Amino acid sequence: MKKLLRIDTSTRKNDSHSRDLANRYEKKWKEKNSDNVIINRDLSETKLPHLTQPFIDAMFTAKDERNTSMNETLRDSAILIEELKSADTILLSLPMYNFGIPSSLKAYIDHITRVGETFTMDENGFTGLVTGKKLVIFSAYGAVFDEMKQMDFVEPYLKSLFGFLGFTDIEYYAIEGTSMLSSDVLEEKKEALSGLF
Repeated sequence: MKKLLRIDTSTRKNDSHSRDLANRYEKKWKEKNSDNVIINRDLSETKLPHLTQPFIDAMFTAKDERNTSMNETLRDSAILIEELKSADTILLSLPMYNFGIPSSLKAYIDHITRVGETFTMDENGFTGLVTGKKLVIFSAYGAVFDEMKQMDFVEPYLKSLFGFLGFTDIEYYAIEGTSMLSSDVLEEKKEALSGLF
């Protein structure tokens, strides 16, 4: 049985280009994997708290030394990490907001990036612990970035971050000009991208 963890981040439920692309990928994935389980994690609805001092204190306390309050503080983090580790494929969809990722996704990343859980560190450096999985990312950019690629802080950040956690199989697809191009042109671009996966 194959398991897909789908993570959506757009605040738009309708007319979201990133969600639309993820829908197309999910449909193809289900056709290839009839025996499947899909976990849906919509970060526009999952109101994850940003990191706090109690979270950091709990995170750096040994498991057998954490009290009830610490375990409760890390509860959401533990659930998200278990979801991530249990999946064979992670499908992530997001819009670019102000040249970066949505704040909800940053909060998610802060909850899953934990020493001893998703990476280790020692005198030899860092080692990612989330291995043997595939990550597929669909991004939607309002502008066309041909001449301002240096302002794209989405693709390099996500590839670096998930690479740090141990991912080596990462596919990244971006549709650009969603605020500028006609619906017909955007549909052509989506069809072209769909042919790649």
